[in-house]
Amino acid sequence: RSPHLVRPGKGGPLTLDVTPFRGALELRGQNGYLRVINVISLDEYIQGVVANEMPFSWPSEALEAQAIAARTYALTSVQKGKPYHLVSDVRDQVYRGIAGETDRTNAAVRATAGKVVLYGGKLATTYYFSSSGGKTANAADVFGFAVPYLVSKPDPWDKASPHHKWS
Repeated sequence: RSPHLVRPGKGGPLTLDVTPFRGALELRGQNGYLRVINVISLDEYIQGVVANEMPFSWPSEALEAQAIAARTYALTSVQKGKPYHLVSDVRDQVYRGIAGETDRTNAAVRATAGKVVLYGGKLATTYYFSSSGGKTANAADVFGFAVPYLVSKPDPWDKASPHHKWS
């Protein structure tokens, strides 16, 4: 019968294909396939995201900013009508469970617990990227509707990125 929730025993976290995960794993049969969903708290999820979205060696302030952006993105991007909230790759945020965590990024998540980005008293959708090519895009050009806090701006710091020059 679907779904089935598998919780870890006293021996440690659950492992799927040698990757350890916090929380529980929900197993669902779907169209002849087995869908596995990691059921965890928001900050356990963010712990598995931050080091996969930016270098964990970056300054703690940058890691903390990423934790806040990732937390806010997760809250504003829940998949409607799906048995899961987010996908674990670049379509949402790269999530790799415990294998994707580091002590430094977990410290950044703890240091920012409960912090999110607001605009006008509401959660802001915090899209982010690894390289802008030197200028961010205007939301109206990308999504077809204006978002007051997502306007095009020059990004002179992008020159430090190895992906700065686009072709």
